[in-house]
Amino acid sequence: MTINKSLFTKQELLDLRREFVKFKLADMASEDLFAYIRDVMMNDLIDLNEDELRDEIDDYDEYLYEVLASYVKNEEGSYEEMQEFIHDRQANDWIDN
Repeated sequence: MTINKSLFTKQELLDLRREFVKFKLADMASEDLFAYIRDVMMNDLIDLNEDELRDEIDDYDEYLYEVLASYVKNEEGSYEEMQEFIHDRQANDWIDN
């Protein structure tokens, strides 16, 4: 039986992982980075039921669920409502920062 002895301490192994991730992220184009983050976030949400998803959306923004629900159901005026919501969030961004 052979015993595998690590070349790294626990902290060094964590640092090696961090440096590798930083290297990979720095090499990614912004579109690839966006796609990767989108996939990770979708995986976080994929197993939520409808109520849990609503809670998650409400935790993010208490008004967003109604806007998104109308938009994905393709209700009349929902595109304009979505655009106005996005505009208002961007216009108020300077207040929050």
